[in-house]
Amino acid sequence: MISNLELDVLRDLSQPHDLQAPLESLELAFCSLVPADLAFLSQSFHAPALKRLDLSGHDFSQGLLEPLRLLLEETSASLLHLDLMECRMADSHLDALLPTLRRCSRLRFLGLYGNSLSTAALKDLLQKTLELPDLHLVVYPFPVDCYKPEPPPESAWNFEDPVDEELLAAADAEFCQMLANSGRTDLVWTSNPYGHGTLDFFSL
Repeated sequence: MISNLELDVLRDLSQPHDLQAPLESLELAFCSLVPADLAFLSQSFHAPALKRLDLSGHDFSQGLLEPLRLLLEETSASLLHLDLMECRMADSHLDALLPTLRRCSRLRFLGLYGNSLSTAALKDLLQKTLELPDLHLVVYPFPVDCYKPEPPPESAWNFEDPVDEELLAAADAEFCQMLANSGRTDLVWTSNPYGHGTLDFFSL
């Protein structure tokens, strides 16, 4: 669970105090947030100004999903960078977030590496986010249907389990073909979470 100190910090963020301007970048990865914490953020004066938000490492398969959706609603006009790596999200969770993600009209980077998403769900995400004009980089997980054996839905698994290279290559080819057909040559989809300059907030 989140520590008392971390909770105090989140509560403090909900008040302007002596800050002359709201925060534009917030990294709260792997710190055991609870729904009330995201509610604090949603109601804070920082939320509408956030450009970079990293909530990696939280379990959005349970009670955090709806608070996350509400937080994204508040940040949708400003958000450029959203990282949700290793958040135990399955297809149903991504589907619930998609309408809100599509309203993040300035989004440039979306990180979903390490989630339990299928090829079909990723294709749906790709198709429905083509309309975001500033989106330039999506880091996606190896699709669950490319693992041997395929893990059960909405569960965590060892990402060192063997991947069927032929299935993975076929999925990658489908994504590339969809991008080519759309004319979005500026949009990169990759399963490699490392070495991208766009991950640097200051390059946004």
